[in-house]
Amino acid sequence: MPYEVHGPAGRLLIDDQGQLRFERNGRLVLQSAQTPAFALAYGVEWSATLPAQATPAADGLRIEYETSQPGLRLALEVETLDAGFRLIWTAPAWLPAMGVRWLLEPQGPWYGMGERVIQPWPLDRLPVEAQPFMPYDHAADGTLNIGTPLWYNAGGAAILVEEGACDLSVTLNRGQDGLLRILARMPEASFGGFDQPRDVGELRMALSVVLADSLPQAFQRLLPMLGTPTAAPPEELLARPIWTTWARYKMAVTQTDVLTFAEEIAARDYPRSVMEIDDRWQEHYGTCAFDAAKFPDPRGMVERLHQLGFKVTLWVPPFFDPAGAGFREAARQGFLVRHPATGEPYLTRWWQGYGGLLDVSNRAALDWWRERLEHLQAAYGIDGFKFDGGEANFLPSDALLAQPMLRRQYTDRYVQWVAQHWRWTEVRAGWRSQAHGILFRQWDKWSRWGIDNGLHSVLTQALTLSLIGYPFILPDMIGGNAYGGEYPDRELLIRWTQLTALLPAMQFSIAPWQFDAETDAICRRYALLHTEIAPYIQSLAEQTLRDGSPLVRPLFWHAPGDATALRLDDQFLLGDLLLVAPVLKPGQRRRDIYLPQGCWRERASGVIYDGPCWLTDYPAPLEYLPLFERLEHAP
Repeated sequence: MPYEVHGPAGRLLIDDQGQLRFERNGRLVLQSAQTPAFALAYGVEWSATLPAQATPAADGLRIEYETSQPGLRLALEVETLDAGFRLIWTAPAWLPAMGVRWLLEPQGPWYGMGERVIQPWPLDRLPVEAQPFMPYDHAADGTLNIGTPLWYNAGGAAILVEEGACDLSVTLNRGQDGLLRILARMPEASFGGFDQPRDVGELRMALSVVLADSLPQAFQRLLPMLGTPTAAPPEELLARPIWTTWARYKMAVTQTDVLTFAEEIAARDYPRSVMEIDDRWQEHYGTCAFDAAKFPDPRGMVERLHQLGFKVTLWVPPFFDPAGAGFREAARQGFLVRHPATGEPYLTRWWQGYGGLLDVSNRAALDWWRERLEHLQAAYGIDGFKFDGGEANFLPSDALLAQPMLRRQYTDRYVQWVAQHWRWTEVRAGWRSQAHGILFRQWDKWSRWGIDNGLHSVLTQALTLSLIGYPFILPDMIGGNAYGGEYPDRELLIRWTQLTALLPAMQFSIAPWQFDAETDAICRRYALLHTEIAPYIQSLAEQTLRDGSPLVRPLFWHAPGDATALRLDDQFLLGDLLLVAPVLKPGQRRRDIYLPQGCWRERASGVIYDGPCWLTDYPAPLEYLPLFERLEHAP
């Protein structure tokens, strides 16, 4: 027999086959597959069908589902929430995995989840896979470093997986199946060692399903579950560009390079907030000492950088070089994650080889590392740090830690520690870190144009990060990192500068003046534009602290029911007032621009347009960024 559960936000209907249908004000906003849940073992799926038993409750319902495997049942508990419903799926503890399937259509398009190497917008524009789904430094399936198990559809529904004791895997439209599949798996190794019992009880996955009239409203209803920042990054970090040594100098950077770069920036009167001295300023990773051969007078260098108007930060990862004194000290005190076979530091592989990994579950280890970094600050006048790494994949699944921890929780502990102690800082990893008011940097960009980790992905990632609750977005370096023989040409550098000038923060490394005077002049013009709109950006940051609103917004934020706005991936809103239509393709000097409902004034010419409308073949010469201001009333 069918079942109904009514709550303040809508109604849940469960039919004779067990399919879930969520309605709000008589409108279908979310539905599961015909057979929503399944058990998974040894590559075989057993679908849960035909509810076997239902037990009504005062605030919900409990249903047991039969499966095609004799004796195997899955249970669903439904609870009502003010914002929707809470679904708790459980299965026997011996089962390796259990999942729930959701239909993508007709309630799509879909958004959320987090950063991808190839970053589609909307999310369901391309198939997506994350196995496992956790913060990852460039997984083979495209999973990246900032993510949250959160998905929205255009109908106004959102699905948020609660934190639990299981690992997660996700596929979206795999093999064109039209499904979002969320799986909970028993941990690969139990909380840090094969020799420890798997004490997780039953296999369990809890989901909050939020129902709202629109996607922006669903976002607002989710904020209490996600958390919102209680502080913002320093105003200067948002107002003026960050300059970093990495893309220009890589690991060969020296004190002479840093000072030469800084003098060039100052001589050309570029706005500036921070000079980041990236890898490799230190003698050994994990040793808080400058390489004396490359940096003979670090204190004098920092003093000169301060005179030139820079704050100074140093690049720091959580890895320790076995050849360094920092490793030996950390190992002696038990501050690194350990190998289960020997109890000695586990040498994890990272992008610079093998090293010890800071045990962030150990409060004494964090206190020790903070004291060393603060001593470095005091000795040389350093203002803060660029904290790299922290992704879950660097923690081996069988590593021993001071306290039990799932791999993805490493990221949250790391970010929490950074946010507690430094303001002039940034991180590049996050899972459930939305409450921390620091800059979250996009993953290292390649020097190319597309959504394949190039310029276009700067925008699609910024939109994605906004929707999963990260408002203080730091785009990666303008022009990309110049990896693997790729180097931006002047056109790519200019278009990249134009886009990031209208994002919350900017970051240069490749010098515009290396190309020609015109490139230099255009890039400086847009760096100055960013400082010009800095008061507006600061007002948006203050709004975020009040109500959680994102700074970077998709066009449908202003027009939730606009079918065109729901799928546009090459325009965005900065707050309520500015609409940006950057050029994201090489050789393009004209582009089509969509203006949603409202009155819009082109910023340069003052021409006013009434939306919704298309501006077809709109001029966009190399030196020009199409930018429109929303007017409250037509003049």
